[in-house]
Amino acid sequence: MSAPWLLCAAAVVLLATLRPAAAYFSEEKPPEESSVQPPAVVVAVLARNAEHSLPFYLGALERLRYPKHRVSVWVATDHNSDNTTAILREWLTVMQKHYHYVEWRPMEQPVSYVGELGPKHWPNTRYEYVMKLKQAALNFARKRWADYILNKSVIAPMLDSPGAYSNYWCGITPQGYYRRTAEYFPTRQRQRLGCFPVPMVHSTMLLDLRKEGMKELAFFPPHKDYSWPYDDIIVFAFSCRAADIQMYLCNKERYGFLNVPAKPHHTLEDDQLNFVHLHLESIIEGPRMYPSRIVHMFPKKRDLVGFDEIYLINLRRRADRRDRMLFSLNELEVDVKVVDAVDGNALNSSDIKLLGVVDQQMDKALVFEDDVRFQANFKRRLLKVMEDVEKADLDWDIIYLGRKQVNPAQEEEVPDVRNLVVAGYSYWTLSYAVSLQGAQKLLNGEPLGKMLPVDEFLPIMYDKHPNEKHKSHFPNRNVQAFSTRPLLVQPCRYAGDPGWVSDTETSTLWDDDAVLTDWRGSHKTLKGAPPPPEMLSNAYKDEL
Repeated sequence: MSAPWLLCAAAVVLLATLRPAAAYFSEEKPPEESSVQPPAVVVAVLARNAEHSLPFYLGALERLRYPKHRVSVWVATDHNSDNTTAILREWLTVMQKHYHYVEWRPMEQPVSYVGELGPKHWPNTRYEYVMKLKQAALNFARKRWADYILNKSVIAPMLDSPGAYSNYWCGITPQGYYRRTAEYFPTRQRQRLGCFPVPMVHSTMLLDLRKEGMKELAFFPPHKDYSWPYDDIIVFAFSCRAADIQMYLCNKERYGFLNVPAKPHHTLEDDQLNFVHLHLESIIEGPRMYPSRIVHMFPKKRDLVGFDEIYLINLRRRADRRDRMLFSLNELEVDVKVVDAVDGNALNSSDIKLLGVVDQQMDKALVFEDDVRFQANFKRRLLKVMEDVEKADLDWDIIYLGRKQVNPAQEEEVPDVRNLVVAGYSYWTLSYAVSLQGAQKLLNGEPLGKMLPVDEFLPIMYDKHPNEKHKSHFPNRNVQAFSTRPLLVQPCRYAGDPGWVSDTETSTLWDDDAVLTDWRGSHKTLKGAPPPPEMLSNAYKDEL
């Protein structure tokens, strides 16, 4: 390739040094060359029981910044027990006119494979059928003279998930199994950026069919020398290896997300809950997922998760946080009422004098701050904890769902209630449940007459605060406080993280009403940071 390039370069230099001759006849003027069309692309879509995630996948396809007339779409779906086929048919009915060509391959029956124990179980019959489908998509792309086939390829964009899982391996054993390597986590966490050779990519890939060696790649049948596990992604990786074709992974950008695979015994509901968690994480980390504008989506059915009321505390000026939390709670199917918070940036003694408390006489209520992120299976886990609390007839006033634990190793487990401990000294009030008797005990402490940050007031009231002087102002410290373990919510950001803003840690109390207050944070806001040695010093007491 270098010799022709050099000849062309030399010709360009030579022509640049000559004086162009004027054309005598207009016919001698060469016509302008038309622009080169973008490469032809085939998008292969294989979907099964994907009703919960498919609208967002199709929405991403709609918004691809690539001319649709250069894209052919190959779609296959089979063995569904949900609404996947109807969603795809609805989308294709509207969108097929925009694409160069569409091939639609639905299969209505049966709804399960031979030997399948559940919708997330993969017997060999399922692996073989999926390999045949992928091979059919590859053959389709070759017949359409596509330059690229999107979905199965040798260059993959790294996809994010809430955990360590992604769509690549950095190592593979001689038997074809996953091998842990030192390169995986620096790549996954984007501590190193670029395009890296890897032995395995899957789920979303880009394959350049113009390369000569691509003719040898296949999903089915497996290579004649294949002896590795009967798995479509491993079969294709072996095919690339046998053809001396290197797979690559690119993590230069945040390209998208990948749902963590469900385990064989999981249900479609488990898979749907995993996707909800992935969706909520995408709102925080980006890029955000948006559903198709064409596909109909049923509204969520919200409830109060067994509480009398659920409150979201939010500053009016923080509409961004309010909107994200309302959207997140809707996705979790949790009903909520927004309560206006005191604006910390303008907090002064006059505002505090206007505050009051209304006794709602509720059996129990749940409170959220507006800057939390939810752990996986949040609603299901909360329901289970509260059910166990009721069965154990536990006498409780407060149950933390989110906080910063100061000495978690010293916290005692609660008998007969799984995932619940007696709360020790804690920072933050990200989310907590409060009973009627607990609310009455807190009000009897007259907190508004002895102003402290609420995350200091609560540990005082359950007698776990280390500062004896502060505790002396509250003689009835008999609140029964517990906490979920593991915690069910965490902060969206910690101090020092990109995008971190605190509406409470950047504010202080000041008696000069003409002066706005400002504070740039403390050890409380740091992720996992212990209190500094001087936390009980005069400076620390002054801070409170």
